[in-house]
Amino acid sequence: MAGKKYGLDLGTMNIRIFQGGHGLVVYEKNMIAIQRKKEVAAIGNDAFEMYERTPASIVISNPVRDGVIADINNMNKVAEALLKKCGCTSGFMRNNSFYLAAPSDVTEVEKRAYFDLIAHSAYNTHNIFVIEKPLAAALGENINVMSKKGMMLVDMGAGTTEITVITMGGIVVSKLLKMGGNTINAAICQFVKERHHLVIGDKTAEALKIELGHAIPGRGKQKRVFGRDLITGLPANVEVADHLVFDALKDYLFQVVKTIRNIMETIPPELSADIIESGIYFTGGTTLIPELDRLFSASLHVKTVFADKPLESTAKGLGVIMDHASDYRELTFSLRDAAFE
Repeated sequence: MAGKKYGLDLGTMNIRIFQGGHGLVVYEKNMIAIQRKKEVAAIGNDAFEMYERTPASIVISNPVRDGVIADINNMNKVAEALLKKCGCTSGFMRNNSFYLAAPSDVTEVEKRAYFDLIAHSAYNTHNIFVIEKPLAAALGENINVMSKKGMMLVDMGAGTTEITVITMGGIVVSKLLKMGGNTINAAICQFVKERHHLVIGDKTAEALKIELGHAIPGRGKQKRVFGRDLITGLPANVEVADHLVFDALKDYLFQVVKTIRNIMETIPPELSADIIESGIYFTGGTTLIPELDRLFSASLHVKTVFADKPLESTAKGLGVIMDHASDYRELTFSLRDAAFE
């Protein structure tokens, strides 16, 4: 029986699986709940529902941290469970192919973990291919990565932000910042604690970011949130203003702008001219913050192009590579490639 093709985008907060011929078949939280240190209590969205509500006997974690696989055993459990959901079987059907997106600016050991994830699983296949994530994301946005003209892609995810310059199917420079949407959430928690003496959880911070987050200050919106009073220890609620959320996210946005400028200063002038002509492409969940286009255009003096569905860019790009494997063979690394031996 002919094997199937699966593309895996393993994000810090979300995992997306693209199946050849079927499109995006799985989109869940990349989380796992472990009970009594060894039993799997929940995976994916079910684990996220339990997050910040569990007893001491259950520990919830993200197997991917700072953009790379930090806990390969738990990542294996999550991947196998979610692949099973979309009908991926093991056993006699051993010629399935797996395409995984990995950050560019990481070590070879960290990239090797993506191979090991499938190679040490129940699927028992050598058809494992790793694609550098910026290339997959660009293909997902219909960008011609094989063009002789250079382009810049900024992928603003939950755990990391990767800024990459691409030309002729290769990466000229890539910088991985270990900060993203989760960094903003942590800053919101800290600012609410300092200014309102209220302790809130990550989910509440995420809700504040989504409802009040704005790259341009001054809208005057507020949201009531609930938490624990830092002084009395009792439940309490306060009105949080949007300017607090802006203060929490502005340092992150400043670092992104600063890094983009630094990269533009180091690349050859001809590539800079290409980027000025085509603009800078933005993708990733954090780009959903309103008015980012205005902020980045004004700060960088370059046209900005934002993905319509930024959370799906990489998964869609994996689909493009799977559907046109012969055209993009040079973009993929297999287990046999010397770079990973």
